[in-house]
Amino acid sequence: MAYIGDAAVIFFVILGCVMLTLSGYSTHYLMTNGFYGLERDFDPTAEQRVYMRQLRLRDLHWMARDNRVKTDDSQSAV
Repeated sequence: MAYIGDAAVIFFVILGCVMLTLSGYSTHYLMTNGFYGLERDFDPTAEQRVYMRQLRLRDLHWMARDNRVKTDDSQSAV
């Protein structure tokens, strides 16, 4: 039998892993109809928008305070 070097064995193992991954991906793609319908149109509620805005403003004020930047302390409600 012919001697196969260590580099060739590593190359064939990596090649096999790539081929196995691609075949699994293609099988999953075909079985799930091309991944259609996986994305969600997420529209946050008004309460969540207000909450996230308050968090962003709070974080901005903390960063400004840490960097000693003078800011307006009036946090307007959304």
